[in-house]
Amino acid sequence: MDTETENSMSVSESTRRIDLLSRAKPVPPGFLEDRRSVYWVDNDPQQPQGLTEGGTSRVTLFTTTTRLEELARHRSAHHEYKKHRPTPIWPVKKSALDATPTERLEVLSLAKGLHDEFKIERSPYSVVTKAARSVSASDRLQSLAVPKNREDRYCVNDYEWGQPSEVSPAAKTASASARVETLAEAKGYHNDFKGENPVQWPVSDQALKAIASLRLQQLARPRSRTMIKDDYDPYKVTLAAKKARATPRLEELCAPIPRKVRQKKTVAVGQ
Repeated sequence: MDTETENSMSVSESTRRIDLLSRAKPVPPGFLEDRRSVYWVDNDPQQPQGLTEGGTSRVTLFTTTTRLEELARHRSAHHEYKKHRPTPIWPVKKSALDATPTERLEVLSLAKGLHDEFKIERSPYSVVTKAARSVSASDRLQSLAVPKNREDRYCVNDYEWGQPSEVSPAAKTASASARVETLAEAKGYHNDFKGENPVQWPVSDQALKAIASLRLQQLARPRSRTMIKDDYDPYKVTLAAKKARATPRLEELCAPIPRKVRQKKTVAVGQ
């Protein structure tokens, strides 16, 4: 069989397969249009019109098992369950009316008494005794009852607002001692004390006529851009630094402190 025949057969087989897949899905037998669900009840199962000519039902018949009916029952109350009392007032039994309480029950029924040191609240209107009415105050009590003056109460030197208190005649005629006069003198400045310089001060003639030296002129001159080397490498080590040798003093300063030197521990291979 040549190649062209094989290609034609493969094309025909693929075409048949595509035709088969492109067909619409067939409607199953017994299909009823507009049936939303298999549990859609059109007729009552107990009615005769719910049966077909062959005696079969058109609707789904619902049946329950014995176990399902048992689970569907509501839960019954306990055999010792007592309903709520219809009213808070209920009749008292005759035996309870004729009962005699015991001695212990009578003790428990007694109201709790007050503490031995309990005192009733005082009335806001106190009663002044006759002795307090007829008592006479002492001189000390009368002096304490006198209100304080303004200067004593606020500790100020003015006996009226804005008016200083008067100086006593004894203070006016008093003479200060030598010690008080010494203490009253103002503290003087130090011998090396210098006051603040004024904001503006005159420039001396020497400063005006001064001539800068050659070195000072060189330092005052700004650096020229032509002096900057573009190929300067700050990390390049010079030949002199490579051949330099440290002095014994420098080697001594580079050595670590003896007390901080710790020998390394050596562990044998066989251990």
